[in-house]
Amino acid sequence: MADVALPVSASEIQSSVPGKDELLLRLDDLLERYLHTLDAYQKAQQQLTKHLSSGYLSLAQANFNNNAHTRYGQDYFDERMQASRKFVICEDEGTTTISVASQNAEDPTDKTKDTSSPADSSATAREAEEVPEADAQGPFEEKTNSAVPETKKTPTNDPLRWFGVLVPPALRSAQASFVTAVEGPVTELSNLLRELRQQEIEIGRVRKQIKKL
Repeated sequence: MADVALPVSASEIQSSVPGKDELLLRLDDLLERYLHTLDAYQKAQQQLTKHLSSGYLSLAQANFNNNAHTRYGQDYFDERMQASRKFVICEDEGTTTISVASQNAEDPTDKTKDTSSPADSSATAREAEEVPEADAQGPFEEKTNSAVPETKKTPTNDPLRWFGVLVPPALRSAQASFVTAVEGPVTELSNLLRELRQQEIEIGRVRKQIKKL
């Protein structure tokens, strides 16, 4: 026999729908979370203002004490310079977070690997045995040069190198302030702003449900 679905009564439907009191409590919780997030956002803005002010003040001090004709700034270094920090966006179960990664990390693809097979190694060994003794006993300099592999120099991404090796301490202090601002408050502000927008959407939905009751 086929199962017959019993009709759902109106009282059961109303019991499954959250009441006005529950929605008001949920709205209070959302507003409390929103205020805490807004407070953290304002504190991050203050930290960003502090680091940027310190960076520009140190940059002005470095330019004031600079005896050369050039000035320190984004308009006075080579345009081939690339950013030393990059933003990484991670998505996990519907949650998006933004972080900062350094470009100075070593790339594993740059490492040299020995891809020679055992057959090639044995062939090389036989060729070495067939070399005459006079050729095998060559000058010491040639052996040394052939034995030492060439090391690949990794280019530096430090923007201060464009202004020379000995840069004033004020310029390094300005760089440290700007890097701290990017790695700290800027990333935090972007994540907090995303949370504020999501909470505003949720608060709007709860308010619409309350108005319908």
